[in-house]
Amino acid sequence: MSRGELKALFAEARIGLVPIHPRLSYLSSYPVKLFEYMAAGIPVIASDFRLWREIIEEVGCGLLVDPMDPHAIADAMEWLLEHPQEAEAMGERGRQAVRSRFNWMSEAGKLRDIYEVLLAK
Repeated sequence: MSRGELKALFAEARIGLVPIHPRLSYLSSYPVKLFEYMAAGIPVIASDFRLWREIIEEVGCGLLVDPMDPHAIADAMEWLLEHPQEAEAMGERGRQAVRSRFNWMSEAGKLRDIYEVLLAK
């Protein structure tokens, strides 16, 4: 999809789903899709992995579920659809977190610091 098509799709979305199965590589990494949903102001339903929980609970941008339990995913979807004001607030908190914290400008200094340490060795 082009950026324009993706933006139009996100504008219509009410929930962003990231129920990834608990494979080792996923447990210690962040899904780009999570941050895309947050940037678009969409509340998320994501796998309840420790690393992801730290972000989602701290920011208050969505709900965590057991990704292996389709009923839990459905219940979370139903809750967000039945509580549109809370869902909208979650989406806005996610958008603000991306603007203030989860973006290239805030991460660039960290990357530069890592390069400086590596180059000094």
